Amino acid sequence: MIEYITPERIANSIMQDGTFSGHYLIVEGNKDYKFYNKFVTKEISIEEAWGCEKVKSVIHILKERNYERAIGIIDSDFSVILEEPIDCDGIFVTDFHDIEVMMLKSTALYNILDLYCSKEKIVEFFKDKDALDILMELGIEIGLLKLANKIYNLGLVFKPERPEGNQLKYKEFVSEKDLTFLGKSSMIQTVVNYSRNRTGRVGSIADINEKLNLLAPERYDPAHLVNGHDLTNILFILIKKVLKSTNKMLHDYNSVEDSLILTYDNNEFIKTDLFYKLYLWSRERGVNLFKSELTEQGKVGSCLSVAN
Repeated sequence: MIEYITPERIANSIMQDGTFSGHYLIVEGNKDYKFYNKFVTKEISIEEAWGCEKVKSVIHILKERNYERAIGIIDSDFSVILEEPIDCDGIFVTDFHDIEVMMLKSTALYNILDLYCSKEKIVEFFKDKDALDILMELGIEIGLLKLANKIYNLGLVFKPERPEGNQLKYKEFVSEKDLTFLGKSSMIQTVVNYSRNRTGRVGSIADINEKLNLLAPERYDPAHLVNGHDLTNILFILIKKVLKSTNKMLHDYNSVEDSLILTYDNNEFIKTDLFYKLYLWSRERGVNLFKSELTEQGKVGSCLSVAN
């Protein structure tokens, strides 16, 4: 059970492994493993810590023990919006809220729409609308609720205790007919119902509404406000229910996220600040971090950045 995998246990396992002479990359979970494993060499062993704070703890424990062959990558989450710098040496952070948002803000989004949906359905639905803009507008709504929950401790829960648990019912506040937002009240009620009996105290509807109204959307960068898992759940509704995809590979939001990982390519990754910082770190230390094709492209990008 992942809840019993402590940072100490992970750190001990790393330090006791005398058969591996490379570097360790500590990530939050399985999707992160799949994503970063596309880009790193065999000299890098990726370990899942199952959570942002656990990644930080593993790196901190290893640093305290003078173990220098490990780095971590965590999601930015709300750190930019809340002006909470990640004060931990050896930790790198995603450009946007999480890796899903990074992927959705790339050609991968349009590639999977083409993969799962007919051209006719895509043209009919989007017309003069942009897929990313639609997703972001809907993601902002629940993103603000999550931010309010974090700031004001409203006692809300947005995900199951275990990965296999029941997910939040997005269809109760995002229409399966045309992907319209069914209203703030529907969203709040859905999340309150989902949260009951799972935390010590869930705020009242009135209190949640009040706190949510205090947060103005225009104050925040949407790419740091929206949560990628919300967007992929909404994207699943779009593909499966609105655009009527019959592709047998499409089961749930996990299928969407796996498809994004598969279609997100080197050319997109080397554009990110995350890649550039990791590339500089690896070059300065002589660590063979990235596969050769990325390294060669990274050298070009590095030269261009210096020239500019």
